Amino acid sequence: MPGQRGSERRNLTKQVGIRLTEEEYERLLGEAQAAGLTLAALTRRRLLGLHITAQVDAQLVSELCRLGGLVKIAIRTPGLAEKGRLALDDIQRAIAHLAEAPS
Repeated sequence: MPGQRGSERRNLTKQVGIRLTEEEYERLLGEAQAAGLTLAALTRRRLLGLHITAQVDAQLVSELCRLGGLVKIAIRTPGLAEKGRLALDDIQRAIAHLAEAPS
């Protein structure tokens, strides 16, 4: 069955139908993609009050850590402190943007 997880062995036989606006649908679809879930799985978890965790790109996290380390060095280097602080602000804005819920 497409979208079914290998560990999904439950016999799901009941359905609940809801109507959404285009915006609501797109928002939920984006959240499902960010969490690596199907729309049905995301909706089921939401309705049951279960925890939903967004998947993160390990390479992106590694690169942000690397950049943060370089910024720390720049901040301590005479003549680069201001540029280091500006770079740190940019990194913090990027992290905040990634942390926002998908729209």
